[in-house]
Order: sequence, then C-alpha cells, then structure tokens
Amino acid sequence: MKTTIENLEFPCDFKEKLKRKVSFKNLSINYIQGHIIKINKTNLCITEPHKIIAKNNTLTLVAYLYDNTDNIYLPNSNAIITFTKFINILNNMNKND
Repeated sequence: MKTTIENLEFPCDFKEKLKRKVSFKNLSINYIQGHIIKINKTNLCITEPHKIIAKNNTLTLVAYLYDNTDNIYLPNSNAIITFTKFINILNNMNKND
C-alpha cells in the first residue's frame, strides 16, 4: 500500500500569539509541523496534528494543535483546552522553574 505525505505549515499566527503572551525566559518551545497522510487509490487520509513541545528544567508538556481550531489537545491528560488556558499553563511552567 503506497502513501503520500504532505507537510502542513505550522500556523504563524499561533506562534505570534504565543510570543506576545508568554515569557520564554525559562522555557524552550519546539514547533513540529503536522502532516496529511494519503493512502493512494483510496479516499482515506490521516491528519497528523501539529505538535508543540514546551520544556523547562523539570517539566515537559506536549500539546497537539489541529488546523482550523482554537482548541489544543493535551494527550497526557486527555484534555482539550482553550488557547487562554494553554497560555496560563505555559506561564506557570515558566514560574515553576
């Protein structure tokens, strides 16, 4: 079974919002772009979300961002949160270091 993988561009506006609202003094944030995986000769495709990995000296937070949504999924806690709540979590991670 052959597949085709297309890269999705990470939303620039999301990065800009984070830069404006979060202090990065003690945080390291990596952005990994998502993909669309298409299975050739079918009408099936899989969307792999964008990943945001935030780290300080003691904690690591992995979050998934799907296109066309303002909600963020946290796989470790199986929770869907808003952008505002995500900002609060990142700012608390920055303080806890």
